Amino acid sequence: MSANLSSMVTVSRPTRVLSIQSHVVSGYVGNRAATFPLQLSGHEVDVINTVQFSNHTGYNSFRGERFPASHILDLFAGLEANGLDSGYTHLLTGYMGNSENIRAVEEIAKKLLVQTPELFFVLDPVLGDDNALYVPQELVAMYRDILCPLAKLILPNQFEAEQLTDMKITSVLDAKRACDKLHSFGVPNVVITSINVDGDSSQLHLIGSERNEESGATHQFSISFPKLDGYFTGSGDFFAAMMLARHASLEPQFGDGRLGVLARACELATATQAGIMSATRNYQVSTGVPVPATNLVRGSRPTDMVRGFELRIIPSQHLITNPTMVFTATDI
Repeated sequence: MSANLSSMVTVSRPTRVLSIQSHVVSGYVGNRAATFPLQLSGHEVDVINTVQFSNHTGYNSFRGERFPASHILDLFAGLEANGLDSGYTHLLTGYMGNSENIRAVEEIAKKLLVQTPELFFVLDPVLGDDNALYVPQELVAMYRDILCPLAKLILPNQFEAEQLTDMKITSVLDAKRACDKLHSFGVPNVVITSINVDGDSSQLHLIGSERNEESGATHQFSISFPKLDGYFTGSGDFFAAMMLARHASLEPQFGDGRLGVLARACELATATQAGIMSATRNYQVSTGVPVPATNLVRGSRPTDMVRGFELRIIPSQHLITNPTMVFTATDI
């Protein structure tokens, strides 16, 4: 890696992140997928867990509990009591699970914005995937009406973008229009993390859109990357963390309000994401455990197969600081 690229993937100014999402004892989803990559990129990270499970729910069974909003707010109150709630530059949120937790995040975000009006809130609206919600339907409107106006960057997948905008995405043009609608909710930076269009099952496309909050100027772009088949989990949580890390490292170089930072952040985050997922897939293949051709319901998933698809973050940590793949954003 050149010295110039190295400076783009590690932060050059003090940053402190509060990350509110799920946690597992074993594996890499939620805060377990986000914390180490952020720390390795030079960020101080504090975490509040919305759930604590033994493992992610893709396994045949799991134990643990979902935390109520009172638990989240009580932990934040403890930070406040000791003056530890000051100095956050970024807020990252993932799985909430219920409406009360969304309200808790709203309260925390508003308090942090009073202290730091320039707080960069990265919102991963964890609603569902593959045309199915795995949270109550009421959360869709709450993400749209309550959290979107507070966020600086939103990272829905294709299904989540469709839910939030009430628009079907079957083309890149549809995705651009969905980005415009998400902007209208008050979010200046939008990344639809992957869409599958045009009948090409081998490729996925990231669609990004950044809008200058003062001038209204908009820059929209796409990045194409290969689709890897498998039972990947936590990839969205990892990508959200990498987007925060890349954007934070680039923003001082681009200057306030200048368009282009989001596209470059997406290029670098996609390079690391693709590398980690490829390493994970290669490791799973090396185990010799076959991968069924069709999705399996919980209770029939071979544990060794699911475990083989846990993200290879630690063995592949060099790809966080030194990504080897190259992806280029194309204006659309």
